[in-house]
Amino acid sequence: MESILCVDIPVQMISCTDTNGRITPIRFRFQDKNGEIITVSVDKILSEEQDKNRVGANFTCVAPIYGTQKIFHLRYNYYAHEWHLSRLHV
Repeated sequence: MESILCVDIPVQMISCTDTNGRITPIRFRFQDKNGEIITVSVDKILSEEQDKNRVGANFTCVAPIYGTQKIFHLRYNYYAHEWHLSRLHV
């Protein structure tokens, strides 16, 4: 299957932030290069970096995308308040 994902694409995110400011991504959606809206529910967070002295938070996650379990990276920019899908391992 041809990859229909771009690198570093913006996503609409549903996340949870606890009283200490720790962010947990829950579900997101994005538009692929064919114009289709893809919704992804995060199954598991493999690793995370949420250092307040940095520009943003980084998450490595696992979820089914296009019917197959994929590992991908999500980035949240603290200053711009934006989420991006930065890498998708195919």
